[in-house]
Amino acid sequence: MDTNRFDFLNRPRALSTALVLSWTIFIGLGVLVSAFCFSYLFLPAAMHLPLNLLFFLMAIAGLRLLMVVLSSLHQRAALQLRKKEPDTARQHFRWALRLTPGNPDLYCQWAQLEGEQDQFEQAHRLLEQAQFLSPNYDEPDLQWAYLALKQLSWREANRHLDRAYRLRRGIAWNDLPERIPEADPAEPIARRMPTKLSKLRHDLEQLEFLLNGNYLAPSFRSLQQAYQLLLQQLSEQGRGQADPHGKLILTKTEHASIYLAYGRNYYVSPVPAFPRAVLHPDLNLEQLQADYLSSEMGLISFDSLMQPDACEALLHFCQKSSIWHDDTRPGGYLGAYLDDGFHCELLFQLAAELRKALPKIFKGAHLKHMWAYKYDSQKPTGIGVHADNALINVNFWLTPDHANLEPEGGGLIVYHCETPTDWSFEDYNHDTSKTLAYLEEQAPAQTVIPYRQNRVTIFNSRLFHASAPLHFKDEYLMRRINVTLLFGDGP
Repeated sequence: MDTNRFDFLNRPRALSTALVLSWTIFIGLGVLVSAFCFSYLFLPAAMHLPLNLLFFLMAIAGLRLLMVVLSSLHQRAALQLRKKEPDTARQHFRWALRLTPGNPDLYCQWAQLEGEQDQFEQAHRLLEQAQFLSPNYDEPDLQWAYLALKQLSWREANRHLDRAYRLRRGIAWNDLPERIPEADPAEPIARRMPTKLSKLRHDLEQLEFLLNGNYLAPSFRSLQQAYQLLLQQLSEQGRGQADPHGKLILTKTEHASIYLAYGRNYYVSPVPAFPRAVLHPDLNLEQLQADYLSSEMGLISFDSLMQPDACEALLHFCQKSSIWHDDTRPGGYLGAYLDDGFHCELLFQLAAELRKALPKIFKGAHLKHMWAYKYDSQKPTGIGVHADNALINVNFWLTPDHANLEPEGGGLIVYHCETPTDWSFEDYNHDTSKTLAYLEEQAPAQTVIPYRQNRVTIFNSRLFHASAPLHFKDEYLMRRINVTLLFGDGP
């Protein structure tokens, strides 16, 4: 069901009413169909119900439609109740699956509930069923990865995330070399597609960087030329020039020219775990924990998070890998996420070492999510004020310092103010106007952390924070890259 059109069903009473009404209609229609069949099969013609075959077929279609509607309502009820009443939520999942037994999403969502209740064996069985129903669906592997993270098995998580990403985005050229055809693809593959001019520029710059470094086969030159031609045509037409970070719709023909690279996993830089520790050995771990615990709201920032070669390896991973698929953000930056390509063994190793090295800060919280943002160099505004649904944020930077044209800026602003307890995730993560009004009313103190490569800020995830104004060199390798690791809490 379309969640935007049926928002009223988020209210428990409205959902209960819809369920009762739908079941009443379903049972009534079922009784009528059964009576119609019985009368025609077992009673003389004079006693047949005064209904024709067309009505019978319409009733059968109505029953089938109601099964889908009821399944969706039970699914919505299960998702609403999974935190407060997990046993009732399980019953709703059972009914939803009885009505639509071949729905792999239901198995995955039920598995997520079981994982939240630490019922890992049951969760695995549900995911196996989902994968059996849809072998090429990426969601079961994603849920397996989240279960593995909760069980502190990051190598297993990485394996499942690898598979999920390749199911979603395809096999990378350096995983399994493939011929890139010179001719345009068939027209039916293409579609009208929303994008941004800044996203297309980034993708061209990344292609050129990979080709010039001999990371890609020469056959990829045809894609480079296609991007160049497309950007030239867009410039001549004046499309996207006024606002390179605004929405731009490509025609089917324009999409067809670049579809072999756009949104695809065509190159991933492999970054294995290191055979020794990656945290910098000079860190005073006891002092860092003491500083965090004594801070007003839970906040520390320090330099030299990782050993230099580890920082460099993660920088190369972000510069080379074609994982920057999210161009929906308004601040002039692209996103890469744990569940869509942003993962490697070294990242998981870093998270595990942090958790072990700073136990008084993390208090047993497990890694639950991570992402990176890469910024455009032409008038980016960065990330607006928001908070995150977790316990601990770890935010660090990878791009070299000399890329930053304003050394005392380009970093992070953390407000000494937590989200109100009665605010929803949508309130504090997406409703910028409400957040700004609240901060204006509270007038909290703030800490401004200037940008430095390999500098990290660890803070209470409920604190409001935002990007500081930034100005970086206009070169592909100079784009600002920040990484966020989230630990604990949240859905």
